[in-house]
Amino acid sequence: MRTLDRYIAASFLKNFALAVLSLTCLYLFQALLGDLLDNSFPPTQLLYYNLLNVPSILVQMAPPSVLIGTVLTLSGLNRNNELTACFSIGVGLSRILVVVVSLVFLICCTMLILQDRILPPLYKTRTTYYWRTMKKRTDFFLDVKQNKIWYRSKNLIYNLRAFDSKTKSILGMTVYTFDGDFNLLQTVDAERATFTPNGWTLLNGTVTVFSKEDQFPQTQKFQEKGLLIAETPKDFQEIEKEVDGLRIKDLYRYIKRTQEAGTDTKSFEVKLWSRLSQSFIPLVMCFLGVPFSTRSRREGGAAKDLGMCLGFTFFYWLFYSIGLSLGTNGAVPPVVAAWLPSMVFAVIAAGLIARQQK
Repeated sequence: MRTLDRYIAASFLKNFALAVLSLTCLYLFQALLGDLLDNSFPPTQLLYYNLLNVPSILVQMAPPSVLIGTVLTLSGLNRNNELTACFSIGVGLSRILVVVVSLVFLICCTMLILQDRILPPLYKTRTTYYWRTMKKRTDFFLDVKQNKIWYRSKNLIYNLRAFDSKTKSILGMTVYTFDGDFNLLQTVDAERATFTPNGWTLLNGTVTVFSKEDQFPQTQKFQEKGLLIAETPKDFQEIEKEVDGLRIKDLYRYIKRTQEAGTDTKSFEVKLWSRLSQSFIPLVMCFLGVPFSTRSRREGGAAKDLGMCLGFTFFYWLFYSIGLSLGTNGAVPPVVAAWLPSMVFAVIAAGLIARQQK
């Protein structure tokens, strides 16, 4: 029995590895080609920038690769009458699936580790490389932590409690102004900052001025004050992208803190739940491929199997993307938006397998 398990495992892992490698290279090639045609950056910079995205591509390509690996493995056993031989010695389909599903579960755990441990710091590295090396914004700095947001531009450093992209407002804003020698000149604290056509308007805060002539800083309160800075809400919208640089537990804490500030967090909640749900999509893909690869001998061979896999993958990701959009817009709860597609396709797969066993 161990020999049979090793044979099935080796066959699945070979098919999975070939699929994930092929899909990753294809995705990377088209992304790099598009960047070379649309951008004026040096090819070496574009190559390095895209290579930093390889782990993220691997996570995205893992579900369809599992589907391809499952279908090619089981259909290959079926076409070679090896499934019939297994059935004749008392080894049922469920016993064969135990081997495949165990490997797929390990792949899911690996994806979860990648999403939590590897991708967040790599995303920060990629973003920093883009702004500082490729865009030559050496003054750019953006760090989103679970309890604060730091944003630097030229001689200004911003500390934000929360940014609401829908209302174009900032809750809890502190602006530090420095001179050329990085000496602190002024700090402005405000409970809220809103953006108008005339610029930023600060509400309920204080201005503290530091002067070399005075030993003590001078502080003055204000109810409303204009702030002339180059940054617009479009610049601060980078914060929404930077949450991809947070680990799962830090993202959860960031969502809680942002909710306490009274800001809408649906988009962040969708990101959180989608990380978890995406890690276990390969299990659904595995079961989805079983009923179509263990039927009576079919014609068409591997080409037909691959075409079927791509079709399933397209419809699944279409449904999954629609679900995430509905969650972001508030039409359905974020947890439902992230998990519902997997649950629906899992039920479909279970029904097809049960029907085939009759």
